[in-house]
Amino acid sequence: MFQVFPIMEQIHEMIAYTAEALSYDIPQLLSNKLSMQLEKLQNLTMLEAEELLSLDLIMYRFSLNELLLETSKHIREELILKLPDSKKVRKYDQKGTDWIGKRFKDKDLRATDFRGSYLIATDMRKANLKGVDFIGADLRDADLSGANLSTSMFLTQMQINSAKGDKETILPAYLKRPSHWFS
Repeated sequence: MFQVFPIMEQIHEMIAYTAEALSYDIPQLLSNKLSMQLEKLQNLTMLEAEELLSLDLIMYRFSLNELLLETSKHIREELILKLPDSKKVRKYDQKGTDWIGKRFKDKDLRATDFRGSYLIATDMRKANLKGVDFIGADLRDADLSGANLSTSMFLTQMQINSAKGDKETILPAYLKRPSHWFS
């Protein structure tokens, strides 16, 4: 029975990412695909233990990942279009990059794709992180004090809990400020 818990945890994680993607202003076709994916994932939670143990979660993750990538790209491209021309020249795709210890203090990083990036001990104090894709990013000891993460995408409570921040850090509404940020 305990073997089912990690499987169910992964299913619920995928459900959360799908629900978040559906909360954005995205094209109807993408919304329809995400809704179908959400229904499939929710149906998995009703399976018996034996059926859960035999699931190929990689297949579900792969198909969901494609939809989340499409969602992220749409949201970030819309945001980039609204930026002044002087801000459009930087590289927005930073997927999987090693930024350990990098200084991003006071930087405008809107619409950057930090998916799967190593941001360990990165200084992001007072950075503008609106529309940033953080799925799978490692934020351990990253300093988010005063940063604006209000519209960051696919940011989890676990990522926030592993980072540093303060009362000035602006989080998405679905995340709670960790108690260690108040000390």
